[in-house]
Amino acid sequence: KVAGFNTIETYVFWNYHEPQEGKADLSEFEAFVKLVHEMGFMMVVRPGPYVCAEWERGGFPSWVAAKRFPLRSTDPESLRTSQHWFAQVLPIIMKNQIMLGGPIIMVQVENEYDFGPLMPDAAKREYIRALAQMVWSAGITVPVITSWTKQARENTDPDMARIMDTCNFYPRWKIAAELTPALEKLRREEPASPLMVTELQGGWFSEFGGLLSVKQDGVDATQINMVTKTALELGVTSFNYYMGFGGTNFDWAAKKLTTTYDYAAPIREPGGLGDKYYVVRGIGQSLRALGGVLTRAATISGTQCTNDHVSLTERSNGASGVVFVRENANAAQRFKMTFIDPRSPSKRFIFAPRQGELELAPREMKMLPVQIKISGGRLVYSTGEMLAHGVNLDRDFVILYDEPGRFLEFGLATED
Repeated sequence: KVAGFNTIETYVFWNYHEPQEGKADLSEFEAFVKLVHEMGFMMVVRPGPYVCAEWERGGFPSWVAAKRFPLRSTDPESLRTSQHWFAQVLPIIMKNQIMLGGPIIMVQVENEYDFGPLMPDAAKREYIRALAQMVWSAGITVPVITSWTKQARENTDPDMARIMDTCNFYPRWKIAAELTPALEKLRREEPASPLMVTELQGGWFSEFGGLLSVKQDGVDATQINMVTKTALELGVTSFNYYMGFGGTNFDWAAKKLTTTYDYAAPIREPGGLGDKYYVVRGIGQSLRALGGVLTRAATISGTQCTNDHVSLTERSNGASGVVFVRENANAAQRFKMTFIDPRSPSKRFIFAPRQGELELAPREMKMLPVQIKISGGRLVYSTGEMLAHGVNLDRDFVILYDEPGRFLEFGLATED
């Protein structure tokens, strides 16, 4: 919460809550929902029945697997047992929906079904339809979502049109190459839905015989900064870090994985904070000021840069905007930039810096404010990122930041 986040996303593991058939206990889940609400968060719930999560059988209990019917299918026994599980977990979700005073804003059915069992599309569609109808029949009216489930994008089907598909990304350093085509495709296929990433890479797990999470390449602070800002640059307005908070595996939960599920997450397994946390905190704090602009923003053309290894994207919403600056060659760069003043009727250019050049470190990415209303006036532009603004006693303030020793230029417009 201190880092600026507003939502907790959680799975509900069937085999954890009902290890023996007919002996379910969801009191711990209910207590967690209550805690999330008391802390002032919203909540996205992912009750499966299949959830993956490197968890044994993706959450299916052993007693379900022992029945030996095709899991995640329209087989009558599959639907019956799914209904059995949903009949226990959905009433808790229903009474905790946000319009009823609870924290829950979305419910996900299934998980990454595109990579699931080899079945005809029609059969997969009917399975997703059956799960969604169970949810709707339970009185749940918050949005139903899926992730990597192309059947939900078949919007000529009235049931599929009610379901919002999302993406998950674990690109390591192939960030633009993976996110750009997938999100453009999602926008084309789900034109009436906001772009959401249900799992944005917050690290990676560790397996026996492999490297611990913190020793792996492509899961450090620089990577989480770039993958997050690239998603925002491409129009994503809702994202969840997987994992945001590292955890611990029970000995039966994931047999090939280490006991630690630290994940090199922003908040570490024992609760410690490292450089990744402060990166995502900076993004979260910036979004408190820039989120309202980005929610309805569109990309505008006209940006220019003096360095071919530095890319610029400007997104504007009315008279305000955000400029995304990315280093693409894994080397230090110097540059000047030109972008549009969204407040100007003639769309005049803003040139920065007025003197000298700006710097970017290898793989660095920035999210820069343009014509943002702040306490006491407007921040016309800044070559450093904005952390916050407000009033301290009788003084207006704005906090801008960059790497120590760098030149930072900004413009203010005030009545005084």
